[in-house]
Parts: sequence; structure tokens; C-alpha cells
Amino acid sequence: MEPVFDRDPNLIYLNSANLSLCPGSVLEAVTRYQREFELNPTTGLTQAWDHLWKAQTRLAQFLNANPNDLFLRTNVTATLNTFLLGMPLPPESEILVGELEYGAIVNICRMRAERDHLAWRILAMPQTPTALKSLTPHQLVEHIISQLGAKTKLLLLSHVIAGTGLVLPLSQIAQETRRRGILLAIDGAYAPGALAVDFDDLQDVDFYGCSLYKWMLGPKGTAFGWIAPRHQASIRPLNAGWTTYDIAGPIADFGDQSQFQRSFLMSGCQDFAPYRAIEDTLAFWEENDPSKIRQRMKSLRQHLDLQVTTSLGWSSLSPRDESLQGPMKVYLLPKALQSEGPIFARKLLEKHRIQINMVSLKGQWHIAFSPHIYNSEQEITVAIDRIAAMTR
Repeated sequence: MEPVFDRDPNLIYLNSANLSLCPGSVLEAVTRYQREFELNPTTGLTQAWDHLWKAQTRLAQFLNANPNDLFLRTNVTATLNTFLLGMPLPPESEILVGELEYGAIVNICRMRAERDHLAWRILAMPQTPTALKSLTPHQLVEHIISQLGAKTKLLLLSHVIAGTGLVLPLSQIAQETRRRGILLAIDGAYAPGALAVDFDDLQDVDFYGCSLYKWMLGPKGTAFGWIAPRHQASIRPLNAGWTTYDIAGPIADFGDQSQFQRSFLMSGCQDFAPYRAIEDTLAFWEENDPSKIRQRMKSLRQHLDLQVTTSLGWSSLSPRDESLQGPMKVYLLPKALQSEGPIFARKLLEKHRIQINMVSLKGQWHIAFSPHIYNSEQEITVAIDRIAAMTR
């Protein structure tokens, strides 16, 4: 990859799973759209809805989805609030939440349960090296389905588990949940970009949300939600505004006059520049070929794993089955470093300018590396050599 990212030359950034760097062309586009808006803010606001629909349509093409099934928000938490709090559930339902789900999303489920006097329960997930290494897709599906209860009506899972990097076989899981009349909501924050997500393969999923500023390299503050067409007449928006009842003006034609689209449209004044720059993000992907980008990411992960194995002797949590291997590599910290936990990450940043993430699983600290195409084999080697020197 050509050097098209603004980089701190003194920082080795290996935490793309949380926040990725943005291509220079996308950063420039955001600034350009902001300045264009300021030339005449009244006209800028009037034209904003057309720009939003174009960006949403382009994003749908990239995901092989129908643009009328998408809606845009600032982050994945906002998209999941929309579904988890707005989708009707029968009385006495149970909400089942994956054990390793992101804390903010777990809290949405907890709030829904408390608000509507529903039950909620944690679904156990494999998270030890022994449990993960020999895991197969069939075993994983069976493990999840076996924990569904008679009253379970909503299941929340991630497409890629943030703590372990495990990829869930969504199509198979969704077939089973739909057959049982259970809604399946997916936190896809760690998938699109890293994986080739195709919504034609996910029609049994009920909801999918994703931030675009992680593996997709998109502008900060952009995300999308996808709601299966069969639920669009049932779900209610959480907020009221100009799009709630009679609609006129520049927002009237948004989404080919779809009532669902207009009901879930962001209709207030805000900074629309990041959303317009979604098109520039997708142009970056198309110009650089998504398959080549993903192959490059895979090569960097393989190089990272070789360096960690050789220099540190640590083994990753990655399953042997490649279909279950996600875009990040997670390793158990040795006993000598367990007492430090996040302090070790702070030392890496302060002393050696290496940015990584720490994960706690079953009370033990793990280090997570997530390289992207702006990284190189050389800087990964340097990073692991510095970590090795610290642990001797």
C-alpha cells in the first residue's frame, strides 16, 4: 500500500480494532465538505439530505444491501439503541446477551429488560486457548443454540468478538434463531472492512449495526444500522422530530419516499461532512481493491504471529479453523506481567510509543494487536522486539 495516511512517525499504531487511522483523501474530503457547507449554511442544510442518501446508497452497494434497509448514525451504540430499545418484544420475554459483548451494548439490553420488566441472561462463550484452538463452526453454532431458552426472544451477539477475535458463523446461527422465532441482533463493529460482509447472505439476521471508523477506515462519527424488511413496519423510532408525521421540504423525498427511511432519518442540523465522506471512504476501498486490502491485512497478522511466537513464545487465541479467525490477534500475558495488566499497555505507549489494547478474559489479562494496511512488517518486528526487551 502507498503511504496515504497521516502518521505520527514516532508511533507504532496497532489498535485498529478500536479506532483506525483515516486515509488522507478521506480527511481532506471531510474538511472540504465542511468548508463547502459554510459558504452558505442554509443551502448546505437544504442539500444535506440528498448527500446523505447518495452516501447511504453507495454504502449499500458495497455491502450488497438495499439502501432502504439501512440508516445512518454516529456510532454502533446509537444504531443498537435504535433496535434494542425500539423493537417490540412479548411480555415475559428473555433477552440473551453474549458473555463477551461490549459493555455499552450490554447496558442497552439491561436497560430494556429493566424498563419493560423482562428477564435477561448471559450466554457463555469460549474464551480460553484450549476451548478456542480446536473449535469448529458447527461446534460453535451448537454451543450457542444449546443455551437458548423457551422464553428467549432476543439474542445479542457480535459478528467478531472483540475480546478474542473469534468470527461467528452468522448465517448458520441466524437460520436457527429465525426458525425458533428469536430475534438476532448483531454488533458488527469489528467486521465490515476486515471481512467481506454481504447482506445477501444475512437475510435471516434481524438487525446489524456497524461503526465505519474501525476496520472500514471511515470518518470518525459514522456508522450504519440495517433492519430486515420484515421488521420495518413494527419498529418505532426512539426520537420524534420533523420526520415523525407530515413531512415536507428537502427531507420529503429521502429514501425514495419510504416511510421507514423518513422515520429513522437524522433530521436535525449537525455536521454532515463525515457522512458525505463515506463515499470517499468507499472510493478508497474500490481504488485499492477490497480483496487486496484484506489479503494485506492477513499477511500482516501472519507476520505478527510469527514474530510473537519466535520472540516471545506466546500463543494466540486464534482457532485453527481459518473461517473463525478474525482480524486481530490476542495473546495471554505471561504470569510475570499479569499483575500489571493495563499498566503494561501504558508503559508500552510511554516508553516505546506502541499503541495496543488490553483485554481481560476470565480474570486474566491479554494483549490484543490489530494491524491494518498502514502498518509494515518492519514496524511490527520493531514493536515485538521492544516488547521482548521489556519482558526479559
